Amino acid sequence: MKMPSIPRRRASSPRGSRPRTGQRPPWRSSNPEARARVLRIAAYVSVVTVASVLLILWTISGPVFGISDVTVKGYTGDYPAEVQESAELVAGTGSMVRLPSGDMRTALTRFPGVLDTDIERDWPWSITVRVTMGAPIAILSVKGGRRYLISPSGQVMGKAGNRAGLPVITVASYPQSGVLTANGQRAALRFIGWLPPDIAGRLRDLHAVGGGLEAKLNNGLNLRLGAATKLAEKAQALAAVLSQADPRALDAAAYLDLSNPSRPMLGSTIQRLAVPGTTDGATTGGTSTTDGTSTDSTSEDATSTDGTSNGGMVDTTGGMGTTLNP
Repeated sequence: MKMPSIPRRRASSPRGSRPRTGQRPPWRSSNPEARARVLRIAAYVSVVTVASVLLILWTISGPVFGISDVTVKGYTGDYPAEVQESAELVAGTGSMVRLPSGDMRTALTRFPGVLDTDIERDWPWSITVRVTMGAPIAILSVKGGRRYLISPSGQVMGKAGNRAGLPVITVASYPQSGVLTANGQRAALRFIGWLPPDIAGRLRDLHAVGGGLEAKLNNGLNLRLGAATKLAEKAQALAAVLSQADPRALDAAAYLDLSNPSRPMLGSTIQRLAVPGTTDGATTGGTSTTDGTSTDSTSEDATSTDGTSNGGMVDTTGGMGTTLNP
């Protein structure tokens, strides 16, 4: 006997499977009303999303949180009105929520002497811009009598007025860019940077000449630095001479030659001074011996007070020239 067949149940489609043949999703429905309804909903969601984003942006940068008052503190240069105006213009591009910190720093550091800026909120609509000024390292003296403060990077910071106590760099004309860029001027800044502040403050008329540097001290002593090399060693030698040399020898001398920092020479003629960290050379008959070898040290100026040759030493105290011991 043939058993009756059991009808097989059609397996249901798994969730997420494609719709049966002949069925379409709503957005592809042949029913125009259903398709229009789906499109209206999508358009509504898009409009609401865009409006929400615009509202947020307007809230952040619009008048609700706009900056209405700007106070600048810490600026001591020559352009306070211009700095205030620039700060207000930049503040107008931001808001209390989105402070224009980067733009403010860019705008104000263009003014001489301004190193950095910082913005503080003063709710609800005010900000305080705190300016950090650089400390001047020297005074720039321009031929004609004009004097300006100079930052360690060589930037003109403003007029020096009667400011004293800083080294003076002399130039023929004002730097057009507002920054010292010539090689000799940059070398002068580096030399000043190596000096202790009290020694640097005694420099006057520091200037480039013939590829080297020259200056005067505040007591009138001429300073010959020679080529713009070994500036750290020359600064160390100058500090050692001024701190250890006999004041009477310094007053009687016409110049101090540091072109060879290990052999500074002082006098209207030449007097050899030992620098801390070097070996005293015994000078005899125009030669200076430090390690058993002889080096010619005779100079046309190297004469004693009685007119006879003194082997490179100068009699500035009525006897033999003095030597500084380390």
